[in-house]
Amino acid sequence: MTDTDTPTVCVKKDLVAGSLLVAFAAAFGGISWFYPFGNAAQMGPGFFPLILSSLLACIGFAVAVRGAVTSGDVMTVVRPSRFVCALLTPLVFGVLVRPLGFLPASAIAAFVGTLAASGMRMPVRIATSFVLAIATTAIFIWGLGLPLPAFPRWMPF
Repeated sequence: MTDTDTPTVCVKKDLVAGSLLVAFAAAFGGISWFYPFGNAAQMGPGFFPLILSSLLACIGFAVAVRGAVTSGDVMTVVRPSRFVCALLTPLVFGVLVRPLGFLPASAIAAFVGTLAASGMRMPVRIATSFVLAIATTAIFIWGLGLPLPAFPRWMPF
């Protein structure tokens, strides 16, 4: 199967999105249920998360009902390899930033992120990684003064 032969499936996007919102709301509401609730005048640690979870569940229910009564939209299936590359990008950065420094970790993480894009040639991937690494280092390390080394500590500069 080539990149142009992406499979499609008829999915009611709003129904799925609403169901996911309700599921997240139920999970976080269930966690906050074990904290003291308090009242509106003296809120406990469970008050705010439970109220937000309830609001999220209401919004999710409304979106799901809207999705159930409308027709489904055609949606392309995400290839697992691209999905994994997109999820690995921040993990790769987090693992490599201390031993390699901000600039190399940003370059490698950006390269892993470009692997999720189809049809991108290797020189474009490398150039994109390089430009993103320089830009993020300039912004966060040199511009904002993030207290991380830009280069590995074992490098002489």
